[in-house]
Amino acid sequence: MQDETTLEGQLTVEDIIAEANGAAYHTILEVWREVLKPADAERSKRITPQWATRVVGSFRGVTYADMPAFRELYFSKILHLASILDDEIASDDECLKVITPEEDVERNTSHYLNVLFAWQMQFMQWEIEWDAESPTAAIEVAALAEVHKMFFDPQGITALLDQINFQFTDTDRDTLGDLLAGLIENAEGAERLTEEGSGE
Repeated sequence: MQDETTLEGQLTVEDIIAEANGAAYHTILEVWREVLKPADAERSKRITPQWATRVVGSFRGVTYADMPAFRELYFSKILHLASILDDEIASDDECLKVITPEEDVERNTSHYLNVLFAWQMQFMQWEIEWDAESPTAAIEVAALAEVHKMFFDPQGITALLDQINFQFTDTDRDTLGDLLAGLIENAEGAERLTEEGSGE
């Protein structure tokens, strides 16, 4: 994760796919879990000059001295998203037992949708909670952007779903849109109540 898609020193997405071609089939749920598993150990490792330089050079307002705080936010967010995945896997004892890509997409599409919806909603919640006036605003934006890239960029981990021809339909997009709109509406309503309560 200290490179573009995976944890520093860990396998890349391409490596994982290549290894899977010569091994027993593993669901994308399981591959995601393995990619995210090292996050807890990585959060305490030394910050490399290369990683720090890339982050500082990519995000205005972030300095080298901010990197410990950035690292903590970055890995905390990844661990939270990993816990969402773990909860979904734990909800179905059979979801990891499929043996082909075709069976994976047929058997586990509902799980993939649940995880994708939950991940997107969590990103939206983080955006809603972001405070432009916070002293750590720049660091928080940087961490959020880097984690989002790892998960949702064309080379991010959700792109692995292409390996099983998973389809995110127009209906699915509408459902996600409704969920995100509901989050925003609830946040705006809570903000109005707060303002009314404070007499502003």
